Amino acid sequence: MTNSSFRFLPAKGRPLLGVLFACVCVLFLSGRAPAETQAVSETDEVAEQSVSVTEEKEGILSSLFSFDSFFGEDEEASEEAALTELPEAPKVAEVPEETVATAEEELASEPSPWAENERYIAEPLEDGGIALSGTVEKGDTAGEILQELTSASEAYAIVNAAEDVWSLRKIRVGQPFIFVKDGEGNFVSFTYEANKDEQLVVTREGEKLNASLEKISYDIELALVKGQIDSSLFDCVAGQGEEPLLAIQLASVFECEINFINDIREQDSFEVLVEKRYRKGEFKGYGHIVAAWFTNRGKRYEAYLYANADGALHHYNAQGEALQMALLKAPLAFTRVSSKFNLRRRHPILGVVRPHEGIDYAAPKGTPVRSVGDGVVTRAGWGKGYGNMIVVKHRNGLETQYAHLSAFAKNLKKGVEVEQGDVIGYVGATGLATGPHLDFRMRKDGKYVNPDDIIVPREDPVEKSRMNDFLYQVALSKAFLEGETELAEYTTPEWAR
Repeated sequence: MTNSSFRFLPAKGRPLLGVLFACVCVLFLSGRAPAETQAVSETDEVAEQSVSVTEEKEGILSSLFSFDSFFGEDEEASEEAALTELPEAPKVAEVPEETVATAEEELASEPSPWAENERYIAEPLEDGGIALSGTVEKGDTAGEILQELTSASEAYAIVNAAEDVWSLRKIRVGQPFIFVKDGEGNFVSFTYEANKDEQLVVTREGEKLNASLEKISYDIELALVKGQIDSSLFDCVAGQGEEPLLAIQLASVFECEINFINDIREQDSFEVLVEKRYRKGEFKGYGHIVAAWFTNRGKRYEAYLYANADGALHHYNAQGEALQMALLKAPLAFTRVSSKFNLRRRHPILGVVRPHEGIDYAAPKGTPVRSVGDGVVTRAGWGKGYGNMIVVKHRNGLETQYAHLSAFAKNLKKGVEVEQGDVIGYVGATGLATGPHLDFRMRKDGKYVNPDDIIVPREDPVEKSRMNDFLYQVALSKAFLEGETELAEYTTPEWAR
């Protein structure tokens, strides 16, 4: 039966076929018996009967082995209809070869870990070269990084070429860099971000390596940040979704006008126009504070960025007066006063009444201490009960003293010139001290005076010849602050770039 139509029948129909086949056999045998036993004399009659039986057998067998008669016409039509109604398999769209090639090229051009060292991210370049990027990690030296990217001799040459421009011995953890090779693996350039504004670039020109410091290019967006202080300036700025650095920058703008240690109160408020820097869509920090209003104890202070005749950027009030003064209000940015200037204070350790001719600022050990003004260090060493102390001589007979320090700034010593805001030491508890704090004192013509009472002159105002342009810039900033001009219309002024 392997070659018959039987094997194509559905399994459930095969038992029925067996029964029908048995019936046919019975009929066939019963048809033959009469033909063989009956005596028939006439030849035509016998022949007619034989033909009749043969036709009957063929008809029955034909009906059994015919699919049409077995399933019936209706069942066959139903089966065909069912097959016709089956859903077609979805056709797979043919992808043009050009599209496949483009997708493969795009995938190959995506930045990915470098096969030779997965610490670095490799980005293929259009000219067949490759750019390898990474960040400085703890324990790294420039030489070690470069030797992972090129030969030892070339690494030495790169470090040596940069020395006169910006020493690669000063690399810092977390700073990014990019090393570029051409299609043959030869060195093309090395770029290291020295700070937020400048990057060191070393390039090859023939057999020579050239180094330079270049400005970092950012996409600039102007933002308006507003807040009302409930606890501290830091908390308020953070509540607006901004980083703590913005609070420090804002305080530095007004630090000669407002003492952020003593003067800040709840309900004080601020509005600040600040540039936000982006590279490849990623936020990279704050740029200039273009303008700011700070309301302290009901009085509004205003600041507007402008360049003086020498091109140096300063903040001025609406009248063109410099906000920067000869001395800062305090040597610490954010802390609290633990003891004021008092000529009859009882000494906390000695227990006797003796003048306290300075101001104590309580702060954690290691808090940076800044020089309140430009000057020259006249003393940096041990001062008996004052512990580690620094004395800075300023103009106009003024002198400032910083005591109980835990340490001095690197390379700080007698004779070194310092600028306003420079970190000169760190809060400690050396000498006669009950805990970490800064003892800050000021002398005028050799006599101790209360720092809060000293009248400090302002720096130079905007030049008269430039006042009209300055007032125009003030009007532009006010339009942004008051919502009259869309922030998206801002472009960094030429003098601020």
